[in-house]
Parts: sequence; C-alpha cells; structure tokens
Amino acid sequence: MTKLRFIHRYEIDPDRFGLIVAFVSVAEHLSFAEAAEELNLKSSTISRQVSKLEDSLGVRLFSRTTRRVSLTEAGKLYLKECRSLLKNLTDMDAMVSSLNAEPRGCLRVSLPVALGRLYLNSTITAFLNLYPNLQIEADFSDRFVDIVGEGYDLVVRTGTLPSSGLIAKKIASNKRVLVASPRYIAKHGVPATPQDLADHNCLRFSHYASSGSNWQLAKHEQREVVEVNGNFVSNSSDAICEAAVGGLGIALIASYLAHDGIQSGGLVCLLPGWTSQPEAGIYVMYPSTRYLTPKVKAFTSFLEKRFRGVDWNTDNHHASATQEAPIL
Repeated sequence: MTKLRFIHRYEIDPDRFGLIVAFVSVAEHLSFAEAAEELNLKSSTISRQVSKLEDSLGVRLFSRTTRRVSLTEAGKLYLKECRSLLKNLTDMDAMVSSLNAEPRGCLRVSLPVALGRLYLNSTITAFLNLYPNLQIEADFSDRFVDIVGEGYDLVVRTGTLPSSGLIAKKIASNKRVLVASPRYIAKHGVPATPQDLADHNCLRFSHYASSGSNWQLAKHEQREVVEVNGNFVSNSSDAICEAAVGGLGIALIASYLAHDGIQSGGLVCLLPGWTSQPEAGIYVMYPSTRYLTPKVKAFTSFLEKRFRGVDWNTDNHHASATQEAPIL
C-alpha cells in the first residue's frame, strides 16, 4: 500500500503555520495594521490570511468594526492553543540548539526579598561569573507572580506553595521558628505551651496564611492551632524579624532569617520540640514544559548545589519557661 504523504497523513495545510502567526499577531495587538507592521506585510495580506483561517475553521475569530477589533469566544480559545503551539515549537528549537549551547541571553527571575538579600544576591554574582554571556534580570518580591503572563523564566519561592500547575523543585528546607528577643522574654516571660502564645504580642507576617493569625504547631503526634494577636502585621518578613530583635514581640519566621540573630544572641527560640506546620521549603518553580532552556537548567542546577547541605541550625538556642533572660 502506498504510504500517504506527510501533509495528508496529518491533514496539515502547508500554509497553516503562516495563518496562525498572522492570527496571533493580530490577537496580540488587536490591530491588523500593527500586526502587518510587526510581520513586515501589507494589512490586506494579514486580513486575507485571517479570513482564510476563519474559513477553514468555520468560525469567526474576530469581531470587526470600523473602530476596533476584538476576539470572539472562539478566538480567545484558539489564541490560547496557538500560543501553546508556538511555545512548543520554540521549546523544540531550543532543545535541539541547546545540545551544545552555553547559557546565554536574558534570564528573568523573581526572588523572595529576605532570602534574596541574605543569600541569593551572592549566588547570582557567582553564577554570572561562570556565565559571562548571560544576563539576569532579578525582581525581588514576595508575591506569587504569574510566571507565564509576566514573562519570567523561573521564580524562587519559600513557604507552602499554592496549586499552580507549575513545576516546583525543592532545593532546601525552610524550617520556621518561634523567636523573641531576650528583652521581650525578660519583660513578658516565656510561653510554656503553644496556647500561651494567645497571651503574647505576636508579630504576624501577612503574606502567608500559615504565618497569619492562626499559628499551627506540632510536637510528635500532638497538633495545636493557636489564634494569635499582636500590634504589628507586615508583608515584609525582614520587618517582622527586626521588630522581634527590637523586643516588640514573638515572631514565627524562617530559620534562614532568624539564624544570625539567634547565633548573636539577639533572638532566642521558644517552645523547644514544637515545629511550625505545614512543613515548608525553598523551591525553584518554572512552567511545565518538556524542554528547559540552557539558562534555566544551569541556574536551577547552580541553586541546587549552593543550597545542598546548607544548615541554618537553631537547636540549642531555646529559652525555657523558667529562664530569666538579661535585658540587652
């Protein structure tokens, strides 16, 4: 039996790719004139290509008036799939090209503020010294960004992650600890049980639910949820840590943020044996794709190596309920 030709076997119109590119350009600009300028074609050519695509699909992709162009519901759905198709094509090209390629170009990353200040700035410097043909554009923010919509290649996030459909690779643990300054302890005492926290001034990090008004703690099989209150709430973990060091109250913060204060004696860990729940980590996140670009692969691998075996140990720095701490 005679084999079918490729385009017949897959029912592909050889011109379809050009029609899709024209459609996506018009959809992005909502303008035939701007799409024509972008693709270096005449507006009439773009219009014919879009009309041909609509005829082949049997649906209208755009609503057109003399004043504006807008996507129909079918157009919005088709645009989403076309973007995915073009992204896959770009990824396939990148996969083949990257077999012998060195990371280059611009890597856009979003990084948490405190972790960035303490550890990631030096990591980026070391990474760029290894790859001089690469540029990094770093945005420091604690919000959960739209990676695809905002054009990031990857993000680093801490804490517990919301469901997002992204690939999340854990590169380190992110143990959260209860801390207060010796000054606060001397004045207000040490909580003996999790429920005692309700009687203390608790400094709350508003960005993550697990560090908000309900603190969840566990010790072996025992679980406690404490509704805490306090006179300071912030979306800055740095600000929460500084307030704790200043003697304002009790904070539940990441061990990497509390580590230096604990080692210097400016902070003391509370409630030994109790751990914050749910367990958290430090993650590299990027869109789900079969093909990672060399720059994303290289940076992810570098972060994994830098954080491998990192120890923000806070053990043996606990205050007991009977301890009297000096006023600093």
